[in-house]
Amino acid sequence: MTGNMSVNVPFILIAMVQLSLVEAIVIGVASTITQCFPKQGGKPKATQVVFNMGTVAVAVGLGRWILQHPFAMKFPMTSAGLLLSLSAAAFFLAQTIPVATIISLTEGGNVVRIWSSIFHLSFPYYVLSAGVTSIVTIASQAGWGISLLILPVMYGVYCSYRLYFGRAVEARPSMALAKGASC
Repeated sequence: MTGNMSVNVPFILIAMVQLSLVEAIVIGVASTITQCFPKQGGKPKATQVVFNMGTVAVAVGLGRWILQHPFAMKFPMTSAGLLLSLSAAAFFLAQTIPVATIISLTEGGNVVRIWSSIFHLSFPYYVLSAGVTSIVTIASQAGWGISLLILPVMYGVYCSYRLYFGRAVEARPSMALAKGASC
């Protein structure tokens, strides 16, 4: 299995929390399209781009629905942190299950085993992204300038993931690793 880590996850989660549904979907789809362009140039595969656009749109819609659903207001113990956690979990599942399924169908293999591999490699990044979203949401109340300080942190996380996966591939050249996206 091959793929890449979605750098756009924290930005999509922030958009889901702070923008309208349409705006969050536009950010998710636009960043996903950008991510689908091959690093060495060339044309992205139209089927992959359409699949990823649809997957992110559904994931954003589901995550945003959880954040806004009236059931959340019925329970007095429901906090913003809990809602964000549930929303991020739904976003994660809506992103990774279709990817595992399509990899299983196109490359062969057990869908549960493929999803488990994606889960182990990408879940910590989604959890970190949800944490960063919480920090940015709180910090944005003091102004967007403070929220921009998170960018170097996210870049550092991205670089550490690249380093980690680069070493993992070098250590196991016979086994390619799934990193959570199909582009």
